[in-house]
Amino acid sequence: MSNAWENELAGGFEALLGRPLGAYPAEAEYAVYCWDDETSAMMMESFLGGSLDLAAIARGELPGGEGGGEGGGEMPFGWDQWDLDPGRSLWLFDEGAFELFGAAIGEELRGVSTVHDGASAVSGADFARVLAAHGGELEGIEAGELAFRGRWLQRARTDGTLFDAMRTATWTMAGPEHLASLSPGAEVEPERDEALAGVSDARLRDHLRMLCLTAHWARGDGAYFLGAGEYPPELRWIADQPGHEPVAGWEFGEGQGSSGVFAVKAPIGPQS
Repeated sequence: MSNAWENELAGGFEALLGRPLGAYPAEAEYAVYCWDDETSAMMMESFLGGSLDLAAIARGELPGGEGGGEGGGEMPFGWDQWDLDPGRSLWLFDEGAFELFGAAIGEELRGVSTVHDGASAVSGADFARVLAAHGGELEGIEAGELAFRGRWLQRARTDGTLFDAMRTATWTMAGPEHLASLSPGAEVEPERDEALAGVSDARLRDHLRMLCLTAHWARGDGAYFLGAGEYPPELRWIADQPGHEPVAGWEFGEGQGSSGVFAVKAPIGPQS
């Protein structure tokens, strides 16, 4: 990717955020999290059903062959285009969920969880490690029931910089040939439209406009941009953690999906 295109992208991100990328703390790690209403059930089935290499996830290894960051997925703004980091993703369980795993597994999961506001977070790596240690006890656990008690907050694989986090969050990982066109008749939030007017590349401008549609239009296409420093309610648990500052957030469809970029200055870990 050329320096000229990277500069164009940086200018587009700065137009969205309303400030230079260099104004954000350089010492922070920038992470992208996303949630959608179908993936939690699918991932619970995968963790309990043996289709994942739990030992590899527990070791923090990254799966190959996912996403690829090269565009070309089924939808222009689909999670399938992202490389995901299952070990640093989070399971967010409500009160009482651990009881559904049985006494031994439930107790171990409580021990590696971080509790806040009535919900307990377990990293994908810790979840995989505990399940792998109890492989013979997983068959009787009801994945469907647990899916209603847990939320899978996926973390995308990035290099930790704000530039790469914004590139991932806006599906601009590849070159300009993979950008989305503005849908015919689509309505962009006027404030965002004005902010993006200075983006010189028309293809990039329209692609970013598709991620700044009005709330009505974003119900069926593109996304609704919540704004700089904002985050969707599904990711509030992350925003509430010490050392986690929201940078930008989006909502998709009629509450079916959301994503956010966060500046991370301290890791999430179990409460002492």
